[in-house]
Amino acid sequence: MNSVFFSGKLKKRYNAVDVQNAICTFAKEHEIAVQCPDETKTFVDFGIKSEGFCFSVENGKLTKQYIKHDVDDAGKFRCIYELLYQLRSLFTEYEAFDDFGIWAEYCYQKEPVQITLRKLTEEEAEIKEHLNLSHCTDSCQILLGIIELFIWDKGPFKDEVLGDWPTMIQKIRDERQRVAFIWLYGIIDAWIYYCMDFCGKPVSEYPENNKKLKEAMWAAICGFTANILHVWGGCSGKLEKDITVFFEYEDQKYKRQTGYKLDQSFYGVYRYVLSSLEYLGFRIRQQPNYPSETLDVTCFDYYSLI
Repeated sequence: MNSVFFSGKLKKRYNAVDVQNAICTFAKEHEIAVQCPDETKTFVDFGIKSEGFCFSVENGKLTKQYIKHDVDDAGKFRCIYELLYQLRSLFTEYEAFDDFGIWAEYCYQKEPVQITLRKLTEEEAEIKEHLNLSHCTDSCQILLGIIELFIWDKGPFKDEVLGDWPTMIQKIRDERQRVAFIWLYGIIDAWIYYCMDFCGKPVSEYPENNKKLKEAMWAAICGFTANILHVWGGCSGKLEKDITVFFEYEDQKYKRQTGYKLDQSFYGVYRYVLSSLEYLGFRIRQQPNYPSETLDVTCFDYYSLI
């Protein structure tokens, strides 16, 4: 049997009744049974063997559920993922995944994104040799370590201490972004601003109000913050949605193949980030001016600072 997980936070204009109405409409269209003991709980029978699906909404949140279900030859199980997909539009924060990767595959087919998880060149992969990942505990440390190697000697501050939070934060261009949790936004912004080209021209040469650049920049900032740094700040638009669907698809595929999440390895994180950046129109201008010492990524314990 497959295990599926889902949860969410409703948009302010919706409530439990809206969720229930959407489920009942879907059930009628697909001829599946529902029971509504009250307006906050909706039980759905998809016609397959399962532990029972209860969509419960309390205090504006879809209660977290882990449910096992059969994957039947007739394909009735696909209704589960079609319903989950339709409900997603009611939520600002929505999380769903399953052990077999059916959800990610379904989203990818619904919203095909032409992004390939490309391999690293030898020069790109060399950055790993300058990172001490032996005590790394999460993907946040991997990405911040990569970014620090790029920006440690960039910007107006020349007295940097490698891997030191205060001096890393001083490289953030906008002082309004030097507060938790916006630190993470500012650090990604600094990496793109100092180290990348956009559509063939250095990012720093564009006017701050360039619409196309701003859209691509915010997609990268919000997408990486949510998917790799695991801090949700709300979706910034279609481009972020594209790289998020791409992440979900590749993450599920990677888990099926290896048993691990995509963001649990240096190569998974860096391949996803570079592939997404290039889709958005960014190119890294040159590899870092590597410091003489190896950077221990455990210094980036973001969650202990907030």
